[in-house]
Amino acid sequence: MSWDSFLEALCNCQEYGLTSLEADVVICLQEAQCPTKSELLEAYLASYSTIEEEAFTQRLKNIYKKFKIVGKGHKLPQLHKRLTEQYLQYQNNDIFFSEIGLNYIYPNFPRDAFGKAIDNLIDSDNSEHKQVDILQTFAPNLNDYFEHLTRCLQNGVQVRILLAWPYSEAAKLREEVLRRYANSSIGDEINIRDCVIANLETLEKIIGVSDTSKLIEIKLYDTLPSLAIYRAGSYMLAAPFLHGSLAINTFQLELTLNSANQLITDTLQKDFELMWQVARRFYPNPNRNWRNDLKILFTS
Repeated sequence: MSWDSFLEALCNCQEYGLTSLEADVVICLQEAQCPTKSELLEAYLASYSTIEEEAFTQRLKNIYKKFKIVGKGHKLPQLHKRLTEQYLQYQNNDIFFSEIGLNYIYPNFPRDAFGKAIDNLIDSDNSEHKQVDILQTFAPNLNDYFEHLTRCLQNGVQVRILLAWPYSEAAKLREEVLRRYANSSIGDEINIRDCVIANLETLEKIIGVSDTSKLIEIKLYDTLPSLAIYRAGSYMLAAPFLHGSLAINTFQLELTLNSANQLITDTLQKDFELMWQVARRFYPNPNRNWRNDLKILFTS
């Protein structure tokens, strides 16, 4: 992992809770040596936008607080030292992790990171693997990617969505597990049938807007997956279905599919393809009352 990639991943980490503006400041830090505050400000002005020195200083203070840089003395060298030490640890581990395609482990779903992966895929000149895949019971964050998925269809990127058939026993079992073991009020709010239908309504709108229905395939499954998968080209996020927790709220493995050792990534992809084969196609046609079709999808 490069220094820039390390800083970007660190800025997306929920542990620190950096705002996008604070993240921009951290990204300006160089690996080689610790800059003075004036040099960091100069680098920020060159890369981003004009800012008053007082506002920049306040932004730095917020960063120090979030990284728990305390005590007397200059704090910027302390922050730089902390980051370089963490980066060294990542480098020591990265040799093995990069071989198996593991880039990073997020504490929960990295919304912006997946959106950026889709954008990079759309803008890529490489026509190979131009595909976005999502496997979920239902996708609580699907609306976050309405514009991204619409752009995919408008730019020739294939989209495949795998969701639970909301009338299945598997969906009922998952809902029961969430309700019984959730350690928050989320369990009382979950209705998988309504949630899947809401996803299909979102997809119906995407189909209506893009007018490129051949590029989007939607299937519903009547079984129990073990992982949620979000894929954009060679970029993948995978998370387990745990008792009492939505998959987007647990740890996420960020994986690269073209790694040297593809045991893990190949296994996940094969599981997706197997579920894709046994699932049934469903098309939420904007010009049809598809909700009645949904009820009988697996009854014949």
